[in-house]
Amino acid sequence: MKYGIIKVKRAFLYEENGVDVVDEVFFGWSVMWEDEGEWIEVWTHYGYRGWMERNLIEEKSREWMEEREKAGNTYVVTRGFADVMRGARVQARMLETLGRGCFVEKMEETENGYCRVKLANEISGFVPEVALRKRLDSDRFLWGKSEERFFVEQGIPKGWSEEKFRRKVVECAKGYLGCQYRWGGKAADGIDCSGVVFMVYLMNGVLIWRDSDIREGYPMKAIWREGEEMCLVEERAKAGDLLFWRGHVGMYLGDGRYLHCTGHERVFGCRVNSLRRGDEDFRKDLAEALKVVGSVFS
Repeated sequence: MKYGIIKVKRAFLYEENGVDVVDEVFFGWSVMWEDEGEWIEVWTHYGYRGWMERNLIEEKSREWMEEREKAGNTYVVTRGFADVMRGARVQARMLETLGRGCFVEKMEETENGYCRVKLANEISGFVPEVALRKRLDSDRFLWGKSEERFFVEQGIPKGWSEEKFRRKVVECAKGYLGCQYRWGGKAADGIDCSGVVFMVYLMNGVLIWRDSDIREGYPMKAIWREGEEMCLVEERAKAGDLLFWRGHVGMYLGDGRYLHCTGHERVFGCRVNSLRRGDEDFRKDLAEALKVVGSVFS
């Protein structure tokens, strides 16, 4: 196997035909692959596979990947967008604009609320510290010794309570409200339904399956299934749990409401709807078609 990191601020993964988009990856994200070529099939650090252009990857050793994680200075961009500046001031020249989800290496130098970072393409500059947070997820699926068990054994970040985790993922999800729908997208300027919930969980330290279903070997487990009483959904689901439909997924917020990103022609973006009849934002079609409620705390 060969290993590397994404060296551009965004790259799409495709079906083998190179036409149909299936996923999106960002600066600093890790991948591995076997066969070389202009286009290669990669495995992402969260277990998803797709085809991408080889020239968008900076090859690294497995040992480098492990050492990067142990060093603990990888940070993730949490704002929708963050400019990388030549100097630590607002008037400085802009070198690059990063989107939410990009990984950067945080350096020790700080000044005027900025910190120096290094990007995967070796560019170095200053980013507002408030736009970054320490990376909480892991690449161990790629370089660890128990890859087949990694996802189900992750757990929430050390020192976090279930209550804190649920609060954080809901806060993070609300940051995508108003974002436009983009098939296969995971960025703040375009994202799909499973992209929202995947990114929200990733930025809070838990890697779930990237698509809109519950996959064996990942931490999301069913706590309600179609055929059970609908009233049990609100009884069992808590804020931060996921609601699954056929080909669609959203996040439960509590009080019967959920956040989702839809390509519906009257919405085409991320919004909140309700499971409760009588609420102004009730979606009858979705309320009646719910298939599964999932939780990482089942």
